[in-house]
Amino acid sequence: MHKIPLIQAPTPLHKLISFQENNVYAKRDDMTDLALGGNKARKAEYYLADAIECGCSHIVTYGSTESNHCRIVAAGAAKLGFSCTLVLSEPSEPPSYDGNFFMYDLLGANIVYAPVERVSVVIDETTEKLRSKGENPYFIPGGGHGNLGTHAYVKAYEELEEQKRSGNLWFDYIFLASGTGTTQAGILIGSRIFDHYDEQVIGISVARSTSRGEEVIRESICDYIAEYDLDVCIRCQDVILIDGYVGGGYGVIYPEVVDTVRRVARCEGIILDPVYTGKAFWGMMQYVAENELTGKNILFWHTGGIPLFFSHRDSFRNHD
Repeated sequence: MHKIPLIQAPTPLHKLISFQENNVYAKRDDMTDLALGGNKARKAEYYLADAIECGCSHIVTYGSTESNHCRIVAAGAAKLGFSCTLVLSEPSEPPSYDGNFFMYDLLGANIVYAPVERVSVVIDETTEKLRSKGENPYFIPGGGHGNLGTHAYVKAYEELEEQKRSGNLWFDYIFLASGTGTTQAGILIGSRIFDHYDEQVIGISVARSTSRGEEVIRESICDYIAEYDLDVCIRCQDVILIDGYVGGGYGVIYPEVVDTVRRVARCEGIILDPVYTGKAFWGMMQYVAENELTGKNILFWHTGGIPLFFSHRDSFRNHD
């Protein structure tokens, strides 16, 4: 698969100093650089390269009102000279001019709103309207879902493997925030390609139930393995998604997450966001405590989302 360079890589692998019971590291994909970085930047490298190869002129994608994916796609499109339209799920209230929503405007993206039940219809209408105006649109699935998105994290794991070898490291557990599932699918495939069958890749869900989320991840894994005819064995029980830290739902912030973001900021100088990585880090800490893990090598894969930290600042100001 071809990609177009958009990020700073390899991203750093930092050991955290404030977790003494285990050796905890962070893979800093919040530092991929493109428009404040994040895991979606790795995926955008492949999707936008494909758009160029297909001779397309206009990028269309879908996401929430404050989607990290949409921010990154808008940034990559602007950098490469594409026009860009974001189909956003229609919010219940007018969005504040902040966070990712502010960056959509900064990056020059067009916005089309769609009620949740009409998303696919609005996407089709949007791309057809662009064709009628002489454009050649290229659609990127929400969250970068698909084999190109999965591949980005198979390659990201390859990058991690080089860092592990140079540092004489191994990991017992890898934790990450899991949404659409392709990041987790790619990391798990990469882990098994390198025969690390004793390495547990654990997704902390930010929205989906365990049953639905694991099903989607398995589908991504099967699609990728089938398309590229990989000789790799991944068992059903290797796909682990924990939904116990979603709280009241996607984007709903609760006190433990706020406390976790504060602790990591004050002890490590690393910023998490309260929607994705804050929940995932809190989930990781709880998993470690509940399973009484000590002396383990643990990796937290920081998937970015920094603008969400600022757009939810009131959650911190109003929290004792």
